[in-house]
Formats: sequence, C-alpha cells, structure tokens
Amino acid sequence: MLKDYRIVFLKPRTAALIGGEFDEAVGAGEIFGRNVLSMISTGSERGGFTSEYDASVYPMQTGYSSVAQVVSVGEGVTGYKPGDLFYHNGYHTLYVKVKEEDVIALPEGIMPEKALFGRFAAVSMTSMLHSQAKPVDNVVVTGLGIVGLTGAQMLQNFGYRVYGIDPSKDRREIAKRAGILQVAECVDAWPKIKGDVATLYECSGNEKALRAVIPYIRKGGEAFLVGVPWVKTSDWDAHALLYDIFYGFIKVQSGFEWSISRKGDEFHPHSNYSHIRMAMELIADGRVKIVEDMYELHDPRDCTQVYQEILGSGMKTTSILFDWRNFQGE
Repeated sequence: MLKDYRIVFLKPRTAALIGGEFDEAVGAGEIFGRNVLSMISTGSERGGFTSEYDASVYPMQTGYSSVAQVVSVGEGVTGYKPGDLFYHNGYHTLYVKVKEEDVIALPEGIMPEKALFGRFAAVSMTSMLHSQAKPVDNVVVTGLGIVGLTGAQMLQNFGYRVYGIDPSKDRREIAKRAGILQVAECVDAWPKIKGDVATLYECSGNEKALRAVIPYIRKGGEAFLVGVPWVKTSDWDAHALLYDIFYGFIKVQSGFEWSISRKGDEFHPHSNYSHIRMAMELIADGRVKIVEDMYELHDPRDCTQVYQEILGSGMKTTSILFDWRNFQGE
C-alpha cells in the first residue's frame, strides 16, 4: 500500500489535506497514475465549500479537472504507457486509478497547466451545441472567470461577435490579453447592440447579470444559464423579469453541461469528452489562449488558505491549480 493524500472538505468552509492508504495494484483496463496538477473549479467548488450539507457526507472529496502521469497499466490497456500524461475528471489527490476509457490523452506539445482549461471550455460548449445563433451574430458572455473566458474565446473562434462582461477590472484585463476584442464592466457600454443580441451566455451565476442583459436580447433570442446560481444576489421580484422574457419571445435555458452525453456514441458524436478533447486541441494550437496570469500554482498543503482566498476578495487570477509534482507528503 502507498501513502496517499487528498484534499477534502471536513465541514462547511473547512478544507484539509488528509492521508490514507492507496492500493496501487491495477486491474484489467485500469491505469494507475500520479497527479501532476489538479485545477479548482472556482464556481462549483466554492459552492461546495460554503454549502451546508448533511454531516454524513463529510469528509467530502472535491476536485474537477486533473492531469496525471502514468505509473503502471493493467492488462488490456493499449493507449498508454508509464510516463505518459493523461487528463481525467478526478479529485485533488496524489494518486489516481481510472479506467482507460475514462481518460483523455493530452495533445502533443501542450503544457499540462494549459490542458486543464479544456475541461472548463467544454462547459459552455454544451450551450453552444444547443444554440440557434449563427456565426457573426452578436453574443454576450457575462462573467469572465474560467468558464466565461474560455467560452468567450471559443465563441470568437467560431465566428461570433463576442461581448464579454465582468465587474472585475483584473478579469477584464486578463480577457483582453487573452484576445477578447470587446470587454466592458457592463452591457451599457455597447448601446448599439441593444435589441440585437442573439444569445446570452450567463457564466457568473449572478441573476443581476441576466437581468441587465435581457433588454439587449433580440426578439426570439436566447439566454443560457451556464453559471450555477449558488446564492441569491438580488431582491427584485420575478414579475419584471418574466414580463421582459414574455414580450421579448426570449428562450431561457439551463446551461448545465451534463445535458449531453458524457462520452457519446456513433449517433451522438458530440459529448462532454469530445468537447474537452476539442478544447484542448484549440489550446494546443494557440487558438484559445491561456495567458500566464490566468492561473497560479499552489502547494496542496496550502488548501485551507487557497479556498479561503477564493471565498474572499484576494484572488486576482481566474483559476488556481494544486501542484503535486514536488509533493512528498506532509
């Protein structure tokens, strides 16, 4: 048995790195790996960190997007060998054991730090798949965190005229360095697009962002709620919102990424995994830019401080990565 380490939530607003045993023996079709980097979902994990769950769910494992290096493989594994890097939707752990069918090979030449962003670009791609808007249409992305910024770049690559909105000056500056052409604090910066927005991708989880953009959406336009509305942020009543939606013929849809198949099949080529793979390829090609100030690296032993930083106002980047490469235990 190996000594493993994993980051868990012990109770609301309390994170810790805990040790435990790990059986490195692999079965048929399995890959045993050591995590290189794991990336925090600053939206979903922030929600999990602050939510009040039943005591029985703690300690609760957490994690979202990881890159690991193969240590050994089981019988029947043909696509990977020791030393290879692979992506997986795993937890923040030192060691991992997964089925070959549940991992994605990294594109050639991509930095693992940048490959992790493919997972977050894929989130908004679910909504893009369902959208009726066409390239060259105006689209608005509210919230330029990990999901919003990568989604805005994907949309811009696909030929849409993208308008990115975020109240944070730091995030707006990062978005500009990443190549987003139109960036502002609020939608009022572009009066010319009022009534001519085909689709809103609301990636902040803040209902105020949705309410502000609704008047800018064209008749028959769409709004996808990509960001999770973890907390209530306003006191206005639903009537005003429903009034504008009704008379604007606006279609409001969930942007939940799991509304499509995780892996797809021959009749459903689009899937969460295929979107992650496509996004990583676009990152590797430089068409989706991951600039260095989009992320910062932290030692897993600093997890308590890291989650508190995300909860507070001290976070300047769009994302935080736990770096396991030099981790030798507590």
